[in-house]
Amino acid sequence: MSENTVEIGEDVEVDVVLGEGGVPIGAIVDDIIVATSADGSVVDETIDVLDAEGNIVLEDEIVSVYDGDGQLIESEETITVID
Repeated sequence: MSENTVEIGEDVEVDVVLGEGGVPIGAIVDDIIVATSADGSVVDETIDVLDAEGNIVLEDEIVSVYDGDGQLIESEETITVID
């Protein structure tokens, strides 16, 4: 990878949560975005918990910064509960 190149990738997984009788009662969405260069990487993972109507009821976001050797420099987590 050249020094001025930044690669960006995203991976999204959705899991439907089923209640009794197989009725959907919510979902969990795990969205990971990674930006990588020769100097290091930034990883932003957001996990959203949705109710049966598709409303977000909880969001957990973790942003991590890694140096060029893959060592964790800093990480911050924010959890938001939505009423």
